[in-house]
Amino acid sequence: MPSHDRVCFPLAEPQRWLLDQIGPGADASAYVSFLAHHVHGPLDLLRLRRAVDALTARHEPLRTTFPADEDGIVRRQCVEAPGAVPWDLTVVDAPSAVSGTPSLLSGEDALLREFAGLPFDLARGPLARVLVVRRAAEEHLVVLAVHLLAADGWSLRILLDELGGYYDDAERTDALLPPLGIQYADWAHWQARRAPLPESGRRVVPPPRPADGPGRRLRTSPVRILGAELLARQERVPLFTVLLTAFALAARRAASPHVVVDVPVSGRDHPQLAAIAGFFTRLRRLDVPLPGDTTFRQAVRRVHGVWAEAEESGTGSAHPPRTARTGGVVPLFSYRGGDVQPRLRLEDCAVTEARWVHDAAKVDLGLITDRVEDSVHPLLEFRPSVFSEQAAGRLGGRFAALLDGVTGDPDGGPVPQGEGAP
Repeated sequence: MPSHDRVCFPLAEPQRWLLDQIGPGADASAYVSFLAHHVHGPLDLLRLRRAVDALTARHEPLRTTFPADEDGIVRRQCVEAPGAVPWDLTVVDAPSAVSGTPSLLSGEDALLREFAGLPFDLARGPLARVLVVRRAAEEHLVVLAVHLLAADGWSLRILLDELGGYYDDAERTDALLPPLGIQYADWAHWQARRAPLPESGRRVVPPPRPADGPGRRLRTSPVRILGAELLARQERVPLFTVLLTAFALAARRAASPHVVVDVPVSGRDHPQLAAIAGFFTRLRRLDVPLPGDTTFRQAVRRVHGVWAEAEESGTGSAHPPRTARTGGVVPLFSYRGGDVQPRLRLEDCAVTEARWVHDAAKVDLGLITDRVEDSVHPLLEFRPSVFSEQAAGRLGGRFAALLDGVTGDPDGGPVPQGEGAP
């Protein structure tokens, strides 16, 4: 992948798709990642500022803008010079300075919601910002907000790792990490040459969202996965396969012998892409045959076979429409193992994740699961105009019940069918 002029260049296909999703009626803040951390210790704000600037200089997507043409359509992205679009780093005092409180205070929650509601100017940038809430001299809440156009989930781990490294050695930021061999712009040019995209603008514009408010995100109780891990070892499949199977069965409709599920995949199809930031994510749509007489073990094998076939053939790694060909909602399932979740480390400070959830949804219905030790922590995402909170809760409860019960006896007979997705 050779280097190219890094002033303005065409959009990559994943960016075009993402921009189409942020259309009329969509909650733009749903397309922003929020990473909140409790920091205990002597936080040095000057070192944090230098670290953020060094990170922005290293990764071009953090200083990329998306100006629209005269017709209002975004067709290109422009990389700005280092320092041209510095992140906002805002420091505020906590509404109620209570030392040693691990959870968020009510006033802090309001601050974070106000912070999350600040729009990003895609045409002018920057596409990231930092909020520091000072609780006490050595107690802070640090929140990073990064737009998906600049960084997908894979990128967040890279950015937090490198941010911590720059903070630890703020005087040697230029020499701390070797230069990146390529940038997102190189991949966008390479992709455009392989599969030229139409110049007339975006390919598919989704219908406007109903004007009934933003989507919802709800965190449910952790689910232990010891039985799921045992079944995965028996079947010689990843834990992800067992979790995806439980979700597919939970979403299965009584009237259909097939379950259609979208799963986000990294989209990084070249080894050099593993170390750079950007939006590469694609959706892999799976159509799994799960008739009513299927046991849990049989379902695991079917899901594994469909996934392996999709990986081998390269099918299903595009950006499908939000609904299946039958017209029903296609639910999304995502799993992050403990080794891929972003972690912030700051020298001389103890940093822990603040389990704050921004109440906004990118999809009509989805379940996001993060592994924490011997459990997964599910996060339901849904649009009330499509899927009620009660129905979403039942889906989450059925997923938990399947993992808790059926994985302990995967051959105990057909898995009962539920109401599934509408």
